[in-house]
Amino acid sequence: MILPPPGTLLGEVEGIPDPGGIIANWVEAPIILACREGEVRAYLNICPHAGRPLNLPNGKVFAHGGDTLICPAHGAVFDILSGACAGGPAGSSGLTPVSVDVRGGKVYAV
Repeated sequence: MILPPPGTLLGEVEGIPDPGGIIANWVEAPIILACREGEVRAYLNICPHAGRPLNLPNGKVFAHGGDTLICPAHGAVFDILSGACAGGPAGSSGLTPVSVDVRGGKVYAV
């Protein structure tokens, strides 16, 4: 999987639901930006269970209870801040993190 080079602008913090997630602005690879209590994380937008995207058809990412992201295909559940599997069919497989830095309200790849 191709990851964004350091310094690539992935999105703006104000556009990320808190809690929740959105699809990043970088089109070369599927990445989501997730936020909880002001903490921003990025992950490959691929559920490790079946390789499906975590976003719904409308592009939104489903956050449950403010703590977890849920894959709409089979219900795998992932912690927003760590990407660790918190339940469902993904077992012990977590989301693949993408390193980011937040500066001036913008999210950049590191």
